[in-house]
Amino acid sequence: MYKLLLYGIAILLKYASRNNIAFRKYVGNINLSIAIKTQDNKGRTFIFKNGRVTSSSNLKHYDAALVFSDSKTAFKVLKAGKQDAVFEAAAKGKLYIEGMAIYIQWFNDVINIALHSKDTNKV
Repeated sequence: MYKLLLYGIAILLKYASRNNIAFRKYVGNINLSIAIKTQDNKGRTFIFKNGRVTSSSNLKHYDAALVFSDSKTAFKVLKAGKQDAVFEAAAKGKLYIEGMAIYIQWFNDVINIALHSKDTNKV
């Protein structure tokens, strides 16, 4: 279920990059890669490059990562979609960040814009 959820996030971001003006403005010309993974290297990298969004199961190159202790914890926290779940997992030692935390905050903002912005452009 964890891998399916990550794939769903990838589809959401790709769709928003094509159809959501607010999303495109926020992402702009940023070149950044964010990974969501488990400690045993299962996950996905989300690549933002010049306004385009792609994703890959390759976890070798990224600028920052959310690293969960296991896929069950990752699924639970990501599905909840709330900061409280993230803070609780981190407090219990089941989640940490690799790289710069500001990149993870930016990624969180990107997800929120993709999910909640009504500013769409039918192409």
